[in-house]
Amino acid sequence: MIKNFSFDDFINDSIRILIIADAVNSIKKIKLTENRIRLYDYYLRFPRTMFNGIATDEELKANIDEYYAFFHWSPDIVKYRKSTNFLIAKGFLVKEMQDNNVVYIISNKGIEAIKKLNSSYKQKLVSLAKLMIKSVLKLNDSKIEEEIKYKTNILSRKNEVIE
Repeated sequence: MIKNFSFDDFINDSIRILIIADAVNSIKKIKLTENRIRLYDYYLRFPRTMFNGIATDEELKANIDEYYAFFHWSPDIVKYRKSTNFLIAKGFLVKEMQDNNVVYIISNKGIEAIKKLNSSYKQKLVSLAKLMIKSVLKLNDSKIEEEIKYKTNILSRKNEVIE
């Protein structure tokens, strides 16, 4: 079976990953692994859910991805690998072995690429990445995943009651 490929989603995923890599670049405590990319990206993709944003039910339903986020917590690993491989091939990310883990590090070329982006979408992602760092800095991967599951379950219960 052939899976549909959305170029827009691919570019958006790649930009989010690059912004995440830039956000954690100066924080020595965080090693950006493949799993952490997926976990951290959830915060950027679904900010109302993860940052306790107050939204009316109509606002929430208007953002269809956010409204249905709780149905697809398990991220598409292949989709993330395509984006990270693309960023590595372009020289924006570097993949290294550190402490028996594969770690992704933004390159100078990646930092320059982000600086050249000039859009409200980029500014929003950079702000969300800063919030995400504050939220996850003292948590390990399993605690972050628990937080995601907890918040998405609250959202799903709330929406089930409303309808």
